[in-house]
Amino acid sequence: MKHTILFALTTATLLSCGSDTKPAQQEQAAAPAIHFKTLSAPVPFAGYWISDVYLHDIQAHQSPRKAQQNIDECFIRIPENTLRPTTMVINFHEGYSDLVTVNNNGAFQLWEKQNDTLALLKYSIENISADKIKIGDKPFTRINIESTGDQPRILEEILFKGVYESKKGERVEFKNNGEVSGLGKYKYYTPVIDYFDAGLQIDQVGLGETKDNPTYFGFKFKKDKLDLYSLKCTEYDDVDKRCVEVTYGEKMHELRKNDPQ
Repeated sequence: MKHTILFALTTATLLSCGSDTKPAQQEQAAAPAIHFKTLSAPVPFAGYWISDVYLHDIQAHQSPRKAQQNIDECFIRIPENTLRPTTMVINFHEGYSDLVTVNNNGAFQLWEKQNDTLALLKYSIENISADKIKIGDKPFTRINIESTGDQPRILEEILFKGVYESKKGERVEFKNNGEVSGLGKYKYYTPVIDYFDAGLQIDQVGLGETKDNPTYFGFKFKKDKLDLYSLKCTEYDDVDKRCVEVTYGEKMHELRKNDPQ
């Protein structure tokens, strides 16, 4: 590429010093066209985006288990530049992992990669505002979240984050980075976002002294009130050695949010 640019610059310099034998239009026509599938360009709306359908359901009912039942395309991280891979998450259980963002003559799109080739236009992207885009026909809202590896902290940001008060007047805080304080020995929390498996009949959140091996509790939100329950196993699978049916057990914590969103 460096040699090609040097040749073009040398040719242009010689022509400018000699007779006017080639019009400017011919010089411009000689420049190679850049195909949009190979054009690297910045993406002005890079970041994390959540489906409006999912977000509104969480805000209205505060139940990720319920919200998952009514959603298809639900979450995406759009890279800072085109030609970089991204994944469109489907119902928080699966996703399209072979998508690449492109700039097609000013129109941003997501193309599906097949055998190392961008072969299929999957979604168009419309930039509506700083905090709103439309992917295909579905509106998405920007969210500012913490992400660790492959685990974007979505429910931490849009549902749990905030300062609470226990029934005894103790201060409890859930941070959007997955840390919790004021719940005794527990320092970390992980809300369950995917309920398409056995033993997930109720909304659940993991609490742990470390980030590994959390203990799971059932939870119920009702506006600014959050109750945490032990899990009660109602059906155990002796073959898989796990509980496949659960319900709410004893209430362990009763919290009220001081700064409801």
